Amino acid sequence: MRLKRIVLAVALLAGFATPVLAQSFPRPVLQFNGQLVFGPTLIVGLKVVNWSDYSPALFADSPKLPPCGLTPSVSRTWVDIYNARGQRLYGFCDLAEPANLSQLFFSVPVTQRPRAVYITLIDRLRRRIVVSNRVAIP
Repeated sequence: MRLKRIVLAVALLAGFATPVLAQSFPRPVLQFNGQLVFGPTLIVGLKVVNWSDYSPALFADSPKLPPCGLTPSVSRTWVDIYNARGQRLYGFCDLAEPANLSQLFFSVPVTQRPRAVYITLIDRLRRRIVVSNRVAIP
């Protein structure tokens, strides 16, 4: 009888853990969201239009994962922005919620304006990476 209870408890725990393990990690749909020239610097705004498809758990504070620079506790999922040639332009390691995906940006010298960019989302806990579409920078 005791063995049955243990097996039942393990089965129930596994059932509750499944949604966490099977969290959706959809491909981000990236969109150009404006730009600003500030002296010699170009600031470009981007947004992930399907940000609401992401679970808040993906952006939870994750102190057991490696730090971001000197910040010891940062989000589980990081975002990196790349130009069309695959050169990293900027990254975010402290997004607190999915809605923050609608407020991404990067800056470069005006003379180094990229023709197009894309982003990656890196789920550091599950070691998953998804890549967005490329968007043109006018």
